[in-house]
Amino acid sequence: MERDYLANTVLALAVFLAFWALYSLGEGRVDAYISVYTLEYFVVKALFRPRRVTRDYLAAVLFAVFVAIVVYRVLEVLGLHAV
Repeated sequence: MERDYLANTVLALAVFLAFWALYSLGEGRVDAYISVYTLEYFVVKALFRPRRVTRDYLAAVLFAVFVAIVVYRVLEVLGLHAV
């Protein structure tokens, strides 16, 4: 099996299992799902190194959203959040 197809298959399986696990645990926060999916994406990308035709814009967007979520949560813990 080609490395690209294998990476996509493993990522799809990981996303499905993560959704099932988080849903089964009663997790309702969207940021938890996005964070887990982002981590899965980068793990699969690091393990399989699939080829990309263009720049990996999805990785940049996922990383930016992940950083925003982490900053928000840290500010929330510190009691500095505005919302």
